[in-house]
Amino acid sequence: MTAFRKFALRKTVAGFFRDATISERISLRKMRGTFYLVFATLPFIFSCASSPSPAPKSEEKLPAVAVQVSPSKNRSFFSSIDKETMRLVEIGSPQSLRQAAASIHKSSPDDYSDAEKSILYISAEIMKLAWPSEAVTWSVPPIARTNQYIGAVESAKKGIYDLSMNRSDFLSIMLPSLVLLTSSGVTIEDYYELSENSLNFALELCPDSVLANYLMGILCLKQNNNEKALEYFKLSNGKYSGGNKEILESVSKACFLTGQYELALSFGEELLSRFPQDTELLKTCALSAFHLGDFDKTEGFVVRVLLLEPDNTSYVLLRAKILMEKQDYIRASSLLDAVEKKNAASKEYYLLRTQLLRDWSKNNAAAIETAGTALNLYPDDSETLLVAAETASIAGLSVNGMTALELAEKVLEKDSENVQAMEILLDEYIKKSDYVKAYSLSSRLMQIPSAQKTSLFSHIDICLALKKNTEAMNLALKAYEENPADENSCMAYVKVLSASGQKNSAMQLISSLLPSASQRMKSFLYFERSQIQGTEDSSLADLRASLTANPRNKDSLYRLYEIYYAKKDWRRAQYYLKQVVALDPSNSLYLSKNSELEKLLGR
Repeated sequence: MTAFRKFALRKTVAGFFRDATISERISLRKMRGTFYLVFATLPFIFSCASSPSPAPKSEEKLPAVAVQVSPSKNRSFFSSIDKETMRLVEIGSPQSLRQAAASIHKSSPDDYSDAEKSILYISAEIMKLAWPSEAVTWSVPPIARTNQYIGAVESAKKGIYDLSMNRSDFLSIMLPSLVLLTSSGVTIEDYYELSENSLNFALELCPDSVLANYLMGILCLKQNNNEKALEYFKLSNGKYSGGNKEILESVSKACFLTGQYELALSFGEELLSRFPQDTELLKTCALSAFHLGDFDKTEGFVVRVLLLEPDNTSYVLLRAKILMEKQDYIRASSLLDAVEKKNAASKEYYLLRTQLLRDWSKNNAAAIETAGTALNLYPDDSETLLVAAETASIAGLSVNGMTALELAEKVLEKDSENVQAMEILLDEYIKKSDYVKAYSLSSRLMQIPSAQKTSLFSHIDICLALKKNTEAMNLALKAYEENPADENSCMAYVKVLSASGQKNSAMQLISSLLPSASQRMKSFLYFERSQIQGTEDSSLADLRASLTANPRNKDSLYRLYEIYYAKKDWRRAQYYLKQVVALDPSNSLYLSKNSELEKLLGR
């Protein structure tokens, strides 16, 4: 067979195992006897150098080459060691490594063979590299002569993938991949593909190897294949792992990266009961709880992190973010001031400062300026663009010359399904009374499960504005029937009944809801009833009752402006309109009407 044909066949086999799913690989492992029978006739040739080549220096760029052969189970170097002992080493869990070491224990260092010394050394180094939370409980006798197995471990400790191994058994195939635990600065091209193919072959020999599955999970994380990493970590967390910290911590991390925050928190809290001072566990738990919206629990974890790492600015900012979510703006502001004094301003700092100025201080000009600074520093960052867009929308101003609509569109250029950007864009269309575009965008949002609930009531209002009363009725009635106690559902149904001319039904529903309604709900119900009252006096009485329940009800204030404007009572009309402008200072319609009243009153 020519060298080219050998190379092509090797790449084909390696590619097959690389592309197979984990379940397919497990099935293949169960059929490995058949697999080796089929391929036994193929002339795969192992490298048979009499002595291994020296390990490459750490600064050399390592070429990515395919694994040369399907390994045999020949254990020539370790043939003198009991097969069950070798299997325990191949499993590679802390428990099995201890059992392997105990099975070959001798009273004197001189009684060990070279193979036994090597196994004790390899087991100890695996424990130190893979399972640092576990203690090495056996002594390693002095080794007079090195060999390829020890060489591979030493190379891995230096961050080098050993290419000189004579791959003839499980350990010779697997050991070079220990570099995954020690190296972080080497590029993917250097050894990731080679390591993946090697670990696939190792798992063919020992499918239940805790170590090989764990290393494959680490490799998947390095390749940003988080779903597959979680599968391998779960495989490593079996009957042989004994609740090992590193494995459970990896499962928790992979759950977090795949959005399974409840599982991530559950695994993390289980481990924290055993390792309460572990900051990485505390951080995973804090972030998982934050994503779950449990801010009290998040703050508890963050405080524990800061007790161990008081200068960790990222977690000072996370605590500030939690306090803002809980509307504890005074303490949040103090934390941001502390970060600023340390000259540790970061993207997160600028975004939180913008939101604090906007939502608490109501200083829109300062919020716009801070958002502009963030945009200058992080012009293509989606999170920065979203905070700037939201701030521009609330303030009715531009940030660095860009409107809220333009900023939201920049985010959608990068991520066409970004719900927050779509919601900002929808608000801008509604403000401009561009209900055709609003309807199109709202219809898209209604198809996104995570946005359906928040976009439903906006979509109903848009349908009413476009006289799509049938669609609005179908949606409002369904929401009301599914949850008649929900205020938003009740409000939507009342509006649709009123808009579709079913005044008697609307009046009956309003009367039934008023006695037990909250102040916010009462204000809404009185306003809606004012719209369908038969006389102006009744309508005015309901509008005043609406403002008694909620003095900031913009709809009631604007309706009173309209009534007095129609009566040419400019002074009273302006009294109510100015309150509307104060609530929505960026609305160009209200501003133009106020300017008109200023002229009328200035005659």
